[in-house]
Amino acid sequence: MAKKIFSLLTLVAFIIFSLSCTVYTTKEERSTKAASWGGKRVKILGVLKTSGEKIEFPKEYPASLSGSYIRGIRFGKTLLLDRENIQSIRRDKKQKMFEITTNDGKTYVGILEKETTGGIFIKTFESISIPLHEVELAWVKKVNPGLTFLASFGSVVLVLGVGILILALTKESCPFIYSFNGEEYIFDAEPYGGSTCPAFQRTEWCGLQYLKEVNSRYRIKITNEVDETQYTDELRLVVVDHPQGVKVVPDESGKIYTISQPIIPVQAIDGKGRDLLPYFSENDWIYWQTRTEEKDPDVIEDLKDELIFEFPKPRDATMAKLLFNGCNTLWGSQMVKRFLELHGNEVDKYYEEVSNFGPAYTWLRYWNLRDELYRLHIRVETQNGWQSKGTIVGGGPFVSEDKIYIIDLKDVPGDTLRIKLTPPAAFWILNYLALDYTEDLPITITEIDAIEAIDHKGQDVREILAENDNTYLIMPNIRDYAELVFESPPRIPGMDRSVILKASGYYDIHLEAKGEPQRELLKKFVREPGAAISYALKEYRKWKNENMESYRQR
Repeated sequence: MAKKIFSLLTLVAFIIFSLSCTVYTTKEERSTKAASWGGKRVKILGVLKTSGEKIEFPKEYPASLSGSYIRGIRFGKTLLLDRENIQSIRRDKKQKMFEITTNDGKTYVGILEKETTGGIFIKTFESISIPLHEVELAWVKKVNPGLTFLASFGSVVLVLGVGILILALTKESCPFIYSFNGEEYIFDAEPYGGSTCPAFQRTEWCGLQYLKEVNSRYRIKITNEVDETQYTDELRLVVVDHPQGVKVVPDESGKIYTISQPIIPVQAIDGKGRDLLPYFSENDWIYWQTRTEEKDPDVIEDLKDELIFEFPKPRDATMAKLLFNGCNTLWGSQMVKRFLELHGNEVDKYYEEVSNFGPAYTWLRYWNLRDELYRLHIRVETQNGWQSKGTIVGGGPFVSEDKIYIIDLKDVPGDTLRIKLTPPAAFWILNYLALDYTEDLPITITEIDAIEAIDHKGQDVREILAENDNTYLIMPNIRDYAELVFESPPRIPGMDRSVILKASGYYDIHLEAKGEPQRELLKKFVREPGAAISYALKEYRKWKNENMESYRQR
């Protein structure tokens, strides 16, 4: 899978996240409400248990949330049932699910695979009920408007006996991009996360996994679904025709590389020597995140995790392409707003100083990079010890994009390459790392403008989005959106095609900044390594405990 779409932190239950509500606020609902999401039934396509077991449900028959259980089916053997031995057949409305009773009184339930004159082939299944306390994460699909993402259990739902407390965190992030796949719009990208003022405006390139060409057209939607004003400067598509069987991935600057021989780590361990390879060996929906229950916010050694990856390396290699998939957590996104609100009634003054690239801008960049909150150092073991070879940009928290980072290996001897990541506790969610030492293959890149771009008011915004020129599509309200149509360039025979979104902009979070600024605390973030991480962990525990106590008192 090219990307994962998910939320945040620890391990227990399940996010209910309504895209149709007018604001994202903390909500509480009883378990009888838990199976619906934005008025629609939650569809669970897969589960990762705390034991490490991965369970996938049929896409046609997904599991659902029922009380304090996830209930669904899992396929078993395929059986051939002789027509002469069949007493009765019952079918579901789709004519695919069969319940067959044979003459000897046995009943078989399954999915139709094939019918012949002599018999019926059905794939049998078994019913599964998984207690929520055994679930680490779930892959969830909401088919209207088509959002698919991974929900990590714990940050938004806490299991308390047989009841469920649903805590929908406010997401402080960026626009949502939906791709049309020929049938529906699917949530597919979340560009320029963390760009919270004009000084931090940036352009981001995001692979669109679900976008399909329909009648020589590509269609996307950009939406505002959070309490912020979004400023989109440019929105275009980059169409890449490339050799078959080859993956194309952009770097942070938009340069596109080919991945033809990805190599996964031969070893991945954390600071306690635990094997992490199952989390990182596939670009799937099983990902790593901080075990917050093990962390003490007052112990400096607990504020960052240490992840070490070992790869084979050709002795003469001087460069490697690092393919990385991961992003910031939902709590990391939440902390953007909380950090800003610490400026109290001086937040406008702070914004002005940052936008003018004054001392506040310099210090913010410094402590963010030092603590790696939203930029993660890529450290490589060299002949001179561990050296930073670049940084990974954060984003998300619902879409984790593939990105390429070029690593200089001139000072790395031998046939082994070791990479170390030190993500701050509760700020990062990581899925996949791979290296490619091959030369880039020839590709054809075509950047295209929209031929139609209409916002929710019916206004033509095509010229506004055509160039990065400081003219903006401004979406100040939840439910604001624009729909864009692009004409597909002619296909190149014998080549595969990938489409990448190019988006530039920033957003302004709607704050409730009140009272005096917390100057000493803000100074502490700059002076003391890890102080911001410690504060964020304490805030998370406080938020969690307060909501648990509120639930107990009901």
